[in-house]
Amino acid sequence: MKFKYLTPISRLRIKSFINLLFLILFLAVPSVVFAQKEEKAESSSDCSIPKDLSLSRPHPEGTPTTVKIGMFLIDIREIKDVSQSYVADAFFNISWKDPRLSKKALGKSLKGCKIEKDEIWFPNTYVVNARSREFWNKKLSVDDDGNTRFQFRYIGELSSDLDFTKFPFDVQTLTFVFSSIGDDVGNLKFEEDKEHSGARETFSVEGWQLKLIEPLYRQEYHALTGRYVSQIRFRISAERQRGFYIWKVLLPLFLIVMMAWAVFWIDPSHIGPQISLSAASVFTLIAYRFSMGFTLPRISYFTRVDIFIMYSTILVFLALGTAIATSRIASQGRKELAVKIEKWARIIYLVLFVIIIAATFLV
Repeated sequence: MKFKYLTPISRLRIKSFINLLFLILFLAVPSVVFAQKEEKAESSSDCSIPKDLSLSRPHPEGTPTTVKIGMFLIDIREIKDVSQSYVADAFFNISWKDPRLSKKALGKSLKGCKIEKDEIWFPNTYVVNARSREFWNKKLSVDDDGNTRFQFRYIGELSSDLDFTKFPFDVQTLTFVFSSIGDDVGNLKFEEDKEHSGARETFSVEGWQLKLIEPLYRQEYHALTGRYVSQIRFRISAERQRGFYIWKVLLPLFLIVMMAWAVFWIDPSHIGPQISLSAASVFTLIAYRFSMGFTLPRISYFTRVDIFIMYSTILVFLALGTAIATSRIASQGRKELAVKIEKWARIIYLVLFVIIIAATFLV
């Protein structure tokens, strides 16, 4: 092409524009060809499934379908004592075998296909104790032998029967309860998929030592259908780390009780020091109980710590009452009797305190 009547600058611009067009065509043509090849490859892999396969189980009536479930515990974020629940993050792997989806039965391979749940038979299961539902992933995968796999991640709150009677020496069991529902009630047999089960070493929740323990298999009677429901309960042992409560709760209370005990070592004729020490013990105990209200579980029944605090409070007030009584006896001129009472009070007070500790934490 000749640019006879154009200036040199205009010729240069036109040549640059033409070169740019050639470059764009050079890059675009291979991309189009590759996309066409990819589209042909996708169209050649037939992922269609006969509709009748989504209506029935792969096994005849009376023969349960084995469903393997694996749970990998990612995190426990919080354990709530008042609401009897906990917040968990877990990854689940549900698998079963459907021979009708094998390459041999269909005459084609479904490997690599992403299948929707309503396209094939899917075991009717749900998490019984889930209070909130956040599921990630809606697709299934099938290999050439008909092994079907559904993987999802659950993030949410679950209810769990927590017993804080032994607080702070309690060990709780947190559960994920999978159960069969609908037409599959009584027709599913759950097994743990140990290959896909496990847990991380550390978790977000503070003050607990967590570990997975063996799952529990149960058959519960379902009144509405008159049949037994299959269940698998994944269990997490949550042991409270008691060091914090020993040093922050029990030890200060022990010192307050012993401070009240010291009143029996003061001469009963010294009314001022006796009453001052007893009153200081009582006021310290009251302040302690107010501060503990923010630390102890807010539940309706008594825990071991609650019982220990209650009896320790009674013991401190008994020391105050004894100090007032011996001071009054000494002021009436019967000092020997007051001293004798305080000597016995030293022993009885300690014996009662040991009994309280033993009855609360050792029995």
